[in-house]
Amino acid sequence: MTIHAKENDATVIQHYFNIGRYEAAAPIIENLLGQDPENATALFQMAVVEMSREDFSEAREFCREALRFGYNEVNGYHFIGSTFQHEGNYVEAEEAFLAALEKSPLDGELMASYGHLMLQAGHDKKALALLEQARELEPYSPRVNQFILDFYFAKADSKKQQKYIRNVMETSADEVQNLTNVALFHALKGEVKEARECYRQAFLVNPEDQNIVALLGQYDSLTHPLFAPHRLVDKIGGPAMVWIAFMVIALLLKAFELYIPLILFAGIYILFAIYTWTAPLLYKWFVKGRL
Repeated sequence: MTIHAKENDATVIQHYFNIGRYEAAAPIIENLLGQDPENATALFQMAVVEMSREDFSEAREFCREALRFGYNEVNGYHFIGSTFQHEGNYVEAEEAFLAALEKSPLDGELMASYGHLMLQAGHDKKALALLEQARELEPYSPRVNQFILDFYFAKADSKKQQKYIRNVMETSADEVQNLTNVALFHALKGEVKEARECYRQAFLVNPEDQNIVALLGQYDSLTHPLFAPHRLVDKIGGPAMVWIAFMVIALLLKAFELYIPLILFAGIYILFAIYTWTAPLLYKWFVKGRL
């Protein structure tokens, strides 16, 4: 293979990675490995493909092979940590992140990944300390700001959310991620229509992103008129509050011996409950056309 052909393959692979089409890149990477099984970069790229397939064990094997043939150790251990993190194996993930940090202790993005791991593991104070250190090291990194934003999303801190949404949008060129962040902000405030619109815009930017497709489908259902009673229930505190209100009103009607209104009220409540239970099925059959 000529140098020009290799450069062209590298450009195509990077393009596919940038738009999240890992399967499209896989045959090119496999061809490179067929010609040079010790190509550390191609081995790591294959690890990324396997991770996109959620075969985390295979992803680690390719990454370890890449490390054996000279791939960057910081990036390699960072990646291995991420695979363990996706599996929920936080101890192994921490060991890998610490191995990477030992080699590059001032890597802000790596430190932010470690902070995000600590957040998922339930160590909030340590997570925030690591994220703040990462911000001091790399205040303009979109990845660092994104992880800090994820922390404040998890803590439902709306003031911090607004601040870091601005930070991420100022530092990140990823329009889909920016729209997703704004959608999450609206979702946490209960603004379902606004969240759906952001996901719709994200879908228009990248219609191949399956996560966005799934989220848009979810919000399409949430905003459909069939689910108006569900939205009403959520606004007044959820099913438990509806049940308590029903019991209080029913007991009052019984206490005053208003039996006919009690029967009517109980009938309306039962119909309402049946409707809320069956609405998802009705939506699936008649709106999605699955009959």
